[in-house]
Amino acid sequence: MMTTKPQNLLRLLLLIPYLAWAIGLLFVSLISVSAGNSDTPNAFLEALTGVASIYTIGILLWGIPYTILTVGLLLWSIKKPAATIYKVLAFSPFLLSVLMVIEIALISFWPPQAPSLKDFMDFLSYILVAVIPTLIFGYGFVGVGGMIYKAMRHLNLIRTEAEAK
Repeated sequence: MMTTKPQNLLRLLLLIPYLAWAIGLLFVSLISVSAGNSDTPNAFLEALTGVASIYTIGILLWGIPYTILTVGLLLWSIKKPAATIYKVLAFSPFLLSVLMVIEIALISFWPPQAPSLKDFMDFLSYILVAVIPTLIFGYGFVGVGGMIYKAMRHLNLIRTEAEAK
């Protein structure tokens, strides 16, 4: 049976949003092709397609900040204990939200000039539209990652430092 170190698994779990994006893109593509062949609407399928579409298109907003966060967490996690990495990963949607606010600020206020009240109100609106879904999707992925981690521990697929020696 193949086992892994908990730190390696936790780092690998950072790839879940990218995997979900690829699956969402494939799903939306397949549904859009098959939608033309069907005359009967399916409310559940349409809702699922809507969520997948929002997430898939949302990579334009979350792709760069999440990649920065992922690379930063990968570099930071070197030689850190699994418990510390686990706690920081649980906090990562909040960190991603902060990075997204910075990204939105850079986009909203470029070129640098004194912002008007309208610019500032638009900026606040963009933050709400970006941060709320980021936290919802982010903590959804953290939950999935936590379940995978705990399931692998329960199935003894993770070896501790003492077992690795």
